[in-house]
Amino acid sequence: MFLNENRIVEKICELPTTLGDISESIFGGTSTRNSLLHRLAVPEGSDSDSLYLCEGLCKPVFLEPELIYPYVTGIFPEKFAFNSSPYRFMLPYEFSDKGSRKEYRVIPPEELKIRFPMAYGRILEFKNQFDHDNSLLDSADYYSVRGRKLLERLGTPKIIATEGYRVQAAYDASGNYVFEQGCGIVLKEPEKYPYVTAVLNSQIARLFPSVCESEMLYSGSATPAAMKRFPIVFPEDRLTEDLITSISGYLMFLNRQKNANYAVGWLDELTGFYEQISNLLVLDVYFGDGIDQKLLNALEDNIHPYAGDMESENSDSLLSVLYYIKQRISDTSNFKKYAFDTEFPGILSFL
Repeated sequence: MFLNENRIVEKICELPTTLGDISESIFGGTSTRNSLLHRLAVPEGSDSDSLYLCEGLCKPVFLEPELIYPYVTGIFPEKFAFNSSPYRFMLPYEFSDKGSRKEYRVIPPEELKIRFPMAYGRILEFKNQFDHDNSLLDSADYYSVRGRKLLERLGTPKIIATEGYRVQAAYDASGNYVFEQGCGIVLKEPEKYPYVTAVLNSQIARLFPSVCESEMLYSGSATPAAMKRFPIVFPEDRLTEDLITSISGYLMFLNRQKNANYAVGWLDELTGFYEQISNLLVLDVYFGDGIDQKLLNALEDNIHPYAGDMESENSDSLLSVLYYIKQRISDTSNFKKYAFDTEFPGILSFL
Protein backbone atom coordinates (compact mmCIF):
# COMPACT_ATOMS: atom_id res chain seq x y z
CA MET A 1 0.00 0.00 0.00
CA PHE A 2 1.31 3.45 -0.87
CA LEU A 3 -0.23 6.69 0.31
CA ASN A 4 1.03 10.18 -0.31
CA GLU A 5 1.55 12.56 2.58
CA ASN A 6 -1.72 14.44 2.07
CA ARG A 7 -3.75 11.22 2.14
CA ILE A 8 -2.00 10.06 5.31
CA VAL A 9 -2.83 13.39 6.98
CA GLU A 10 -6.45 13.05 5.83
CA LYS A 11 -6.69 9.54 7.28
CA ILE A 12 -5.26 10.64 10.61
CA CYS A 13 -7.58 13.65 10.79
CA GLU A 14 -10.55 11.32 10.33
CA LEU A 15 -9.73 9.43 13.52
CA PRO A 16 -12.46 10.10 16.13
CA THR A 17 -10.43 10.18 19.38
CA THR A 18 -8.07 13.05 20.17
CA LEU A 19 -5.50 13.72 22.85
CA GLY A 20 -7.96 16.20 24.35
CA ASP A 21 -10.55 13.44 24.76
CA ILE A 22 -8.26 11.26 26.87
CA SER A 23 -6.63 14.08 28.86
CA GLU A 24 -7.79 15.56 32.11
CA SER A 25 -5.85 18.74 31.38
CA ILE A 26 -3.52 20.15 28.70
CA PHE A 27 -1.90 23.41 29.67
CA GLY A 28 0.93 25.77 28.80
CA GLY A 29 3.96 26.54 30.91
CA THR A 30 4.60 29.31 33.38
CA SER A 31 5.85 32.83 32.84
CA THR A 32 6.85 35.62 35.16
CA ARG A 33 6.74 39.37 35.04
CA ASN A 34 10.52 39.31 35.29
CA SER A 35 12.28 36.02 34.55
CA LEU A 36 15.49 37.19 36.25
CA LEU A 37 13.71 36.94 39.57
CA HIS A 38 12.90 33.24 39.31
CA ARG A 39 15.36 31.35 37.11
CA LEU A 40 18.47 29.97 38.77
CA ALA A 41 21.46 27.86 37.79
CA VAL A 42 23.18 25.13 39.76
CA PRO A 43 26.95 25.81 39.99
CA GLU A 44 28.97 23.11 38.27
CA GLY A 45 30.44 20.69 40.78
CA SER A 46 28.36 22.03 43.68
CA ASP A 47 27.15 19.49 46.24
CA SER A 48 25.06 22.01 48.17
CA ASP A 49 21.27 21.89 47.92
CA SER A 50 20.90 25.59 48.75
CA LEU A 51 23.61 27.25 46.61
CA TYR A 52 22.60 28.68 43.23
CA LEU A 53 23.73 31.18 40.64
CA CYS A 54 21.01 33.72 40.14
CA GLU A 55 20.38 34.84 36.58
CA GLY A 56 21.21 38.53 36.39
CA LEU A 57 23.50 38.51 39.42
CA CYS A 58 27.24 37.86 39.14
CA LYS A 59 27.50 36.07 42.46
CA PRO A 60 26.13 32.95 44.18
CA VAL A 61 22.97 33.14 46.22
CA PHE A 62 21.69 30.86 48.98
CA LEU A 63 18.02 29.87 48.97
CA GLU A 64 15.87 27.41 50.85
CA PRO A 65 15.56 24.22 48.74
CA GLU A 66 11.90 23.83 49.77
CA LEU A 67 11.04 26.66 47.36
CA ILE A 68 13.19 25.44 44.45
CA TYR A 69 11.88 23.26 41.58
CA PRO A 70 13.65 21.71 38.56
CA TYR A 71 13.23 23.83 35.44
CA VAL A 72 13.50 22.60 31.87
CA THR A 73 13.61 24.29 28.48
CA GLY A 74 13.25 22.80 25.01
CA ILE A 75 16.90 21.78 24.83
CA PHE A 76 17.04 19.67 28.00
CA PRO A 77 14.29 17.06 27.73
CA GLU A 78 15.30 13.95 25.83
CA LYS A 79 12.65 11.78 24.24
CA PHE A 80 10.77 9.82 26.91
CA ALA A 81 12.73 11.17 29.91
CA PHE A 82 14.51 14.23 31.26
CA ASN A 83 18.22 14.63 31.39
CA SER A 84 19.52 16.61 34.32
CA SER A 85 19.00 20.34 33.80
CA PRO A 86 21.37 22.93 35.31
CA TYR A 87 18.43 25.26 35.89
CA ARG A 88 16.04 25.65 38.79
CA PHE A 89 13.00 27.81 39.37
CA MET A 90 12.04 29.55 42.60
CA LEU A 91 8.36 29.45 43.52
CA PRO A 92 7.62 31.40 46.72
CA TYR A 93 4.27 29.65 47.03
CA GLU A 94 2.73 27.25 49.51
CA PHE A 95 0.97 24.16 48.21
CA SER A 96 -1.51 21.76 49.74
CA ASP A 97 -3.16 18.68 48.27
CA LYS A 98 -6.77 18.74 47.16
CA GLY A 99 -7.45 15.50 45.33
CA SER A 100 -5.39 15.33 42.15
CA ARG A 101 -4.91 19.11 42.13
CA LYS A 102 -3.00 21.52 44.31
CA GLU A 103 -4.20 24.50 46.26
CA TYR A 104 -1.60 27.21 46.24
CA ARG A 105 -1.10 30.65 47.68
CA VAL A 106 1.68 33.17 47.37
CA ILE A 107 3.58 33.47 50.64
CA PRO A 108 3.19 37.09 51.82
CA PRO A 109 6.49 39.01 52.21
CA GLU A 110 6.17 39.32 55.99
CA GLU A 111 5.67 35.55 56.32
CA LEU A 112 8.40 34.80 53.79
CA LYS A 113 10.85 36.89 55.83
CA ILE A 114 10.27 34.69 58.89
CA ARG A 115 9.99 31.24 57.30
CA PHE A 116 12.36 31.60 54.35
CA PRO A 117 14.75 34.46 55.16
CA MET A 118 17.24 33.58 52.41
CA ALA A 119 14.55 33.77 49.71
CA TYR A 120 13.23 36.99 51.21
CA GLY A 121 16.69 38.55 51.16
CA ARG A 122 17.27 37.40 47.59
CA ILE A 123 14.06 39.00 46.29
CA LEU A 124 14.73 42.20 48.22
CA GLU A 125 18.26 42.33 46.80
CA PHE A 126 16.93 41.88 43.30
CA LYS A 127 14.45 44.68 43.78
CA ASN A 128 17.07 47.06 45.14
CA GLN A 129 19.74 46.24 42.56
CA PHE A 130 17.70 46.03 39.39
CA ASP A 131 14.67 48.22 40.09
CA HIS A 132 16.56 50.70 42.30
CA ASP A 133 13.62 50.50 44.65
CA ASN A 134 14.19 50.43 48.41
CA SER A 135 10.54 50.09 49.43
CA LEU A 136 9.14 47.01 51.15
CA LEU A 137 8.33 43.93 49.11
CA ASP A 138 4.95 43.56 47.45
CA SER A 139 4.20 39.94 46.55
CA ALA A 140 1.93 40.84 43.65
CA ASP A 141 4.57 43.00 42.02
CA TYR A 142 7.80 41.22 42.80
CA TYR A 143 7.32 37.48 42.86
CA SER A 144 4.04 36.68 41.22
CA VAL A 145 4.01 33.83 38.71
CA ARG A 146 1.64 33.47 35.80
CA GLY A 147 0.76 29.86 35.05
CA ARG A 148 -2.25 28.93 37.15
CA LYS A 149 -2.84 25.48 35.64
CA LEU A 150 0.81 24.54 36.01
CA LEU A 151 0.66 25.47 39.69
CA GLU A 152 -2.54 23.45 40.10
CA ARG A 153 -0.76 20.44 38.62
CA LEU A 154 2.52 20.75 40.48
CA GLY A 155 3.27 17.33 41.90
CA THR A 156 0.95 15.58 39.42
CA PRO A 157 2.62 13.16 36.95
CA LYS A 158 2.41 14.50 33.41
CA ILE A 159 3.91 14.47 29.94
CA ILE A 160 5.77 17.61 28.93
CA ALA A 161 5.72 18.06 25.15
CA THR A 162 8.23 20.49 23.67
CA GLU A 163 9.75 21.37 20.28
CA GLY A 164 6.57 22.45 18.54
CA TYR A 165 7.52 21.63 14.93
CA ARG A 166 8.79 18.16 15.82
CA VAL A 167 7.04 17.19 18.99
CA GLN A 168 9.28 15.66 21.62
CA ALA A 169 7.70 14.23 24.74
CA ALA A 170 9.20 13.40 28.14
CA TYR A 171 7.40 11.81 31.07
CA ASP A 172 7.61 13.72 34.35
CA ALA A 173 6.90 11.03 36.93
CA SER A 174 7.29 13.35 39.94
CA GLY A 175 5.28 16.15 38.38
CA ASN A 176 7.64 18.75 39.84
CA TYR A 177 9.24 20.07 36.67
CA VAL A 178 8.52 23.72 35.82
CA PHE A 179 8.61 24.69 32.15
CA GLU A 180 7.85 27.72 30.05
CA GLN A 181 7.81 26.52 26.44
CA GLY A 182 5.68 23.51 25.63
CA CYS A 183 2.58 21.82 27.02
CA GLY A 184 1.85 19.77 30.11
CA ILE A 185 -0.47 16.81 29.52
CA VAL A 186 -2.30 15.11 32.41
CA LEU A 187 -4.14 11.97 31.28
CA LYS A 188 -7.42 10.64 32.67
CA GLU A 189 -5.91 7.14 32.87
CA PRO A 190 -2.37 7.23 34.34
CA GLU A 191 -1.51 3.78 32.96
CA LYS A 192 -1.67 5.28 29.44
CA TYR A 193 1.31 7.60 29.97
CA PRO A 194 3.93 5.25 28.44
CA TYR A 195 1.86 4.62 25.32
CA VAL A 196 0.95 8.29 24.73
CA THR A 197 4.57 9.29 25.31
CA ALA A 198 5.59 6.77 22.65
CA VAL A 199 3.02 8.14 20.18
CA LEU A 200 4.21 11.72 20.68
CA ASN A 201 7.80 10.59 20.03
CA SER A 202 6.91 8.51 16.97
CA GLN A 203 6.86 9.38 13.29
CA ILE A 204 3.13 10.00 13.65
CA ALA A 205 4.10 13.19 15.49
CA ARG A 206 6.10 14.29 12.42
CA LEU A 207 2.69 15.07 10.95
CA PHE A 208 1.77 17.29 13.91
CA PRO A 209 2.14 20.62 12.03
CA SER A 210 -0.04 19.39 9.15
CA VAL A 211 -2.71 17.85 11.38
CA CYS A 212 -2.98 20.81 13.77
CA GLU A 213 -1.96 23.65 11.45
CA SER A 214 -4.83 25.98 12.30
CA GLU A 215 -4.01 25.92 16.03
CA MET A 216 -0.23 26.27 15.67
CA LEU A 217 1.48 29.57 16.34
CA TYR A 218 3.45 31.13 13.50
CA SER A 219 6.60 30.31 15.43
CA GLY A 220 5.77 26.62 15.14
CA SER A 221 5.32 26.20 18.88
CA ALA A 222 2.88 23.66 20.21
CA THR A 223 -0.10 25.14 21.98
CA PRO A 224 -2.67 23.46 24.25
CA ALA A 225 -5.33 24.01 21.57
CA ALA A 226 -3.19 22.22 19.00
CA MET A 227 -2.23 19.34 21.28
CA LYS A 228 -5.88 18.73 22.16
CA ARG A 229 -6.64 18.09 18.49
CA PHE A 230 -3.95 15.51 17.91
CA PRO A 231 -5.61 12.15 17.01
CA ILE A 232 -4.90 9.17 19.25
CA VAL A 233 -5.47 5.51 18.42
CA PHE A 234 -5.09 2.76 21.02
CA PRO A 235 -4.08 -0.82 20.16
CA GLU A 236 -6.92 -3.29 19.72
CA ASP A 237 -4.92 -6.05 21.42
CA ARG A 238 -3.36 -5.93 24.85
CA LEU A 239 -0.08 -7.45 23.63
CA THR A 240 0.84 -4.45 21.45
CA GLU A 241 0.07 -1.92 24.18
CA ASP A 242 2.06 -3.95 26.73
CA LEU A 243 5.03 -4.12 24.34
CA ILE A 244 4.97 -0.36 23.75
CA THR A 245 4.61 0.30 27.49
CA SER A 246 7.60 -1.93 28.29
CA ILE A 247 9.74 -0.36 25.56
CA SER A 248 8.84 3.12 26.83
CA GLY A 249 10.23 2.06 30.20
CA TYR A 250 13.43 0.92 28.52
CA LEU A 251 13.73 4.21 26.65
CA MET A 252 13.13 6.31 29.76
CA PHE A 253 16.04 4.48 31.40
CA LEU A 254 18.31 4.69 28.34
CA ASN A 255 17.79 8.40 27.81
CA ARG A 256 18.61 9.09 31.45
CA GLN A 257 21.96 7.36 30.91
CA LYS A 258 23.08 9.92 28.34
CA ASN A 259 24.43 12.15 31.11
CA ALA A 260 26.48 9.28 32.52
CA ASN A 261 29.98 8.29 31.43
CA TYR A 262 29.07 5.75 28.80
CA ALA A 263 30.24 5.48 25.21
CA VAL A 264 27.78 7.73 23.43
CA GLY A 265 27.85 5.78 20.16
CA TRP A 266 27.02 2.50 21.89
CA LEU A 267 24.17 4.09 23.85
CA ASP A 268 22.82 5.85 20.79
CA GLU A 269 22.76 2.57 18.86
CA LEU A 270 20.94 0.76 21.65
CA THR A 271 18.46 3.60 22.15
CA GLY A 272 17.86 3.87 18.41
CA PHE A 273 17.05 0.16 18.22
CA TYR A 274 14.28 0.40 20.84
CA GLU A 275 12.99 3.67 19.39
CA GLN A 276 12.63 1.94 16.03
CA ILE A 277 10.65 -0.93 17.53
CA SER A 278 8.40 1.54 19.35
CA ASN A 279 7.94 3.46 16.13
CA LEU A 280 7.03 0.33 14.17
CA LEU A 281 4.47 -0.74 16.75
CA VAL A 282 2.85 2.72 16.91
CA LEU A 283 2.67 2.93 13.12
CA ASP A 284 1.10 -0.52 13.05
CA VAL A 285 -1.56 0.64 15.53
CA TYR A 286 -2.43 3.63 13.34
CA PHE A 287 -2.28 1.97 9.91
CA GLY A 288 -2.40 -1.79 10.57
CA ASP A 289 -0.90 -4.85 8.86
CA GLY A 290 2.64 -3.53 9.01
CA ILE A 291 4.50 -6.10 11.12
CA ASP A 292 4.62 -9.80 10.33
CA GLN A 293 3.97 -12.51 12.90
CA LYS A 294 7.59 -13.65 13.10
CA LEU A 295 8.76 -10.28 14.40
CA LEU A 296 5.78 -10.00 16.77
CA ASN A 297 6.63 -13.41 18.20
CA ALA A 298 10.24 -12.34 18.77
CA LEU A 299 9.08 -9.17 20.54
CA GLU A 300 6.59 -11.10 22.69
CA ASP A 301 9.26 -13.64 23.69
CA ASN A 302 11.90 -11.07 24.65
CA ILE A 303 10.33 -7.76 25.72
CA HIS A 304 8.75 -7.72 29.16
CA PRO A 305 8.21 -5.15 31.93
CA TYR A 306 11.37 -4.90 33.98
CA ALA A 307 10.79 -6.49 37.38
CA GLY A 308 13.25 -4.31 39.28
CA ASP A 309 13.51 -0.60 39.99
CA MET A 310 15.18 1.07 37.03
CA GLU A 311 16.07 4.06 39.18
CA SER A 312 18.12 2.07 41.67
CA GLU A 313 19.25 -0.90 39.58
CA ASN A 314 22.90 -1.21 38.64
CA SER A 315 23.10 0.66 35.33
CA ASP A 316 25.79 -1.54 33.78
CA SER A 317 23.80 -4.69 34.56
CA LEU A 318 20.59 -3.31 33.10
CA LEU A 319 22.34 -2.02 29.99
CA SER A 320 23.74 -5.49 29.45
CA VAL A 321 20.24 -6.97 29.73
CA LEU A 322 18.86 -4.50 27.19
CA TYR A 323 21.74 -5.23 24.81
CA TYR A 324 21.10 -8.98 25.16
CA ILE A 325 17.41 -8.47 24.35
CA LYS A 326 18.42 -6.46 21.28
CA GLN A 327 20.64 -9.29 20.05
CA ARG A 328 17.91 -11.88 20.62
CA ILE A 329 15.36 -9.91 18.60
CA SER A 330 17.84 -9.21 15.80
CA ASP A 331 18.91 -12.86 15.59
CA THR A 332 15.47 -14.47 15.76
CA SER A 333 13.45 -12.26 13.40
CA ASN A 334 13.65 -10.41 10.11
CA PHE A 335 13.83 -7.09 11.93
CA LYS A 336 16.38 -5.58 9.50
CA LYS A 337 13.86 -5.35 6.69
CA TYR A 338 11.97 -2.73 8.71
CA ALA A 339 14.82 -0.22 8.70
CA PHE A 340 13.67 3.24 7.61
CA ASP A 341 14.85 6.81 7.74
CA THR A 342 13.98 9.03 10.69
CA GLU A 343 12.32 11.57 8.40
CA PHE A 344 8.80 11.44 7.01
CA PRO A 345 9.64 9.23 3.97
CA GLY A 346 10.12 6.42 6.49
CA ILE A 347 6.36 6.28 6.97
CA LEU A 348 5.87 5.86 3.25
CA SER A 349 8.40 3.05 3.00
CA PHE A 350 6.79 1.30 5.97
CA LEU A 351 3.38 1.45 4.34
